[in-house]
Amino acid sequence: MRSFLFTRLKAWIEHGAPPPATRWTPRTLSRKQSSRPRRLLVVDDEQAGAEAIVASLSMSGYEVQFVLSGQAAMHILAAWTPEIAVLDINMPGMDGFAVARQLRHDKRTQHIAIVAFTAQDEVAVRAAGIAAGFDGYCQKGAASDSLLRLLEQIAEMPR
Repeated sequence: MRSFLFTRLKAWIEHGAPPPATRWTPRTLSRKQSSRPRRLLVVDDEQAGAEAIVASLSMSGYEVQFVLSGQAAMHILAAWTPEIAVLDINMPGMDGFAVARQLRHDKRTQHIAIVAFTAQDEVAVRAAGIAAGFDGYCQKGAASDSLLRLLEQIAEMPR
């Protein structure tokens, strides 16, 4: 893990500011065993933004569901398990950090890849995000292509 982070840091130094989407861990999904799309859960308290992300990800071949709160995420996970969770950080009640910690502590969900999707700068959330169990980061407002590229890396999907 240390060499992975060192490689990311070296890229930032060489190319200036960090890109709008980065991997924080080398976690990838297990090989797909069926032809069904990858399952992805979006958790964001801004409905319009969540719907836009869902539309983009659905058109890109993902099976996507979204909820508008951390508490709602815990409810949906009782019946439906995604392979990737895209979590907003700043949400009322249960924030993205709390959701990520819950996912990592539950045997049914600890394998899920978790991406922070937030308006906050990466520097502001990186340490707490890694501690909570996030695997990557994408800044809201970046081109939707940034999130798609990050998800493809995690899912090891060719573009």
